Amino acid sequence: MNADLIISLAPIGSVVEWSDGTSRPPEHHVATLYHWKRNNGVGLLVRKCGDTVQSCLGAAPFFMLRCEDDLRTFSVGLTYRFRIASRPKIGSVRIFGSCHPGAALLHLAGNLDAAAAWVKGRDLAIAFVEEVSADEVAADHVEGRTAA
Repeated sequence: MNADLIISLAPIGSVVEWSDGTSRPPEHHVATLYHWKRNNGVGLLVRKCGDTVQSCLGAAPFFMLRCEDDLRTFSVGLTYRFRIASRPKIGSVRIFGSCHPGAALLHLAGNLDAAAAWVKGRDLAIAFVEEVSADEVAADHVEGRTAA
């Protein structure tokens, strides 16, 4: 799938894989392996901006993935192939720093108690939480938004 489909179909908190289609080089090819890892990986979808997000109308569509301690931004038109490896589970809780529609995900907690504990342990002036509901997951299935 391409970047447009990630922006349109993947909910925030999904795990997304990307690939340039090349084979992984052997471990002893250190430099080549380093470059391959930059072009092939997996991350947590923390932000979407573009045509389908009201707060970003007029902006060039893009999405951000948190990969280990790094944030990667992907825009439409890139030659990478993307795949939704998993979607957030029912009952998990997305934590944002604001209620702005284009806000980045700070943390994905397993449930409301875990979310409250995570927020309490941080020095956040404000936190906006959003629980993943059965209705959201059901809508993905009805609309054909399965992990692909």
